[in-house]
Amino acid sequence: MRLIISCMDRRLNSYIRKNYPNAVVIRNAGANVNSLINTLEKYKNNVDEVVLLPHTDCGAMKVVFSSLKEGKKLTSIVEESLVNQFSSKRFDSLSDLERLNLEIQSERLIRIFGNKVKAELIDVNKIDVPPTKDPYMVYLTKPSPPVELGSNVYVISADDKDIWDSLDIAIYGMRISRVVVNDPKLAEKVKSIYPSVTTSTSF
Repeated sequence: MRLIISCMDRRLNSYIRKNYPNAVVIRNAGANVNSLINTLEKYKNNVDEVVLLPHTDCGAMKVVFSSLKEGKKLTSIVEESLVNQFSSKRFDSLSDLERLNLEIQSERLIRIFGNKVKAELIDVNKIDVPPTKDPYMVYLTKPSPPVELGSNVYVISADDKDIWDSLDIAIYGMRISRVVVNDPKLAEKVKSIYPSVTTSTSF
């Protein structure tokens, strides 16, 4: 089995579906392995290959950059799970940080999966992103093979325990106001935590 770990960014939807149609896909803000402990534990002993796919012009890395370089305040869960792993690292630009993210997440995956790990930093300027005028939304789902989604949809696919920092970034950082989640119980929990967001169980 091939396992893909990538970012929730909407621009990657068609790329992942085209290039990895049969893989199990895990996605969150920044392809952040630190936030995926519960999710990855389930796959530790039954994968043949793990492919890490962060990307350029990453919103999650912009969040890290603005926090560490500009002092922007974030929620505690985002600081703990995403930002703090970069706090002792040296970088001068967003592109430096994106390359550093590739290195850090690769190292974390190698500790779990050994030599099964491959990694690539996707240049979003070189992939085909279908145009959209639809408002942005977040789709919460379990790890699974990629499905056809519009390029307005940010995808968080992980264990329920591992989604909350990515949701904080999407809702508070990116001002996304709609969340679609298949699981009714999880939908109710999302509603209770983010009451200003429109939450539904279907598109």
